[in-house]
Amino acid sequence: MQLFEGFIRMIGMGRRPRIHFSGAVYHAMAHGVAGQDIFLDDTDRELFLDDLHRLVRDSGASLLAYCLMGNHFHLAIQVGAIALSSIMQRLLTRYAKAINQRHGRKGHLFWGRHEANLCTDEKYLAALIRYIHLNPVKAGLVTKAEDWPWSSSAGKPMPEDPAGDIDAFDPWARAEETRPSLIRHPRIDLPGIDELGEDISARTGIQVSELRSKACRRPVVAAKRLLARVAVSNGHTLIAIARWLKMSPATLTRYAKSESENSGMPDTI
Repeated sequence: MQLFEGFIRMIGMGRRPRIHFSGAVYHAMAHGVAGQDIFLDDTDRELFLDDLHRLVRDSGASLLAYCLMGNHFHLAIQVGAIALSSIMQRLLTRYAKAINQRHGRKGHLFWGRHEANLCTDEKYLAALIRYIHLNPVKAGLVTKAEDWPWSSSAGKPMPEDPAGDIDAFDPWARAEETRPSLIRHPRIDLPGIDELGEDISARTGIQVSELRSKACRRPVVAAKRLLARVAVSNGHTLIAIARWLKMSPATLTRYAKSESENSGMPDTI
């Protein structure tokens, strides 16, 4: 727990941390500047969805649920190798440019960067998807979620909610105590740390035995940092990485790199 919290503090850099690992599931949303609409007509919504589905496909992500409202949208998305921040940045930038050009407007369309919450358990995810689909019902736009054409629930009857009142659900709840058991659906072909170590050794010329030693020469430290970043990007826990490198958890937190330095294509093999 202390290791994970140390890593979170390190990658914060004055902003809420953007945690990334392959298979992570997020609730993401963005809204218009000063509450203004971001979807002015159905063509806007079609443009947005076309770009969203294209980016999801190209990035290897999976779209679990979505809903487009007037001045905001919600997504439940499982990422692959490419971080959510990279996907969202491309989506919002492309869409804003298209809308400004189409409607002859200028300036920012979205209010700051997107919001994102890491889903920590399956129960939260199930409630989140139901919450997303019920947005137009709560707004009084339709009486049934499946009647809203701009969500992944369109045409699909909403299942009964075994948990009860959805109004009690907080989509932005941050249960600190659940962090060690984050939802993680790694790829079947996830490389092991041994395999990653061999790859880093081949790339850097640093022997595996030296990677796993207490050597502190600059090239060795750089190779260890690279291994830590690669292993995290491939879904391995910090504890497992620290054990493989035969170093203390505190030392590993100094080697790990922030996601902000690796928000594009992570170092996978």
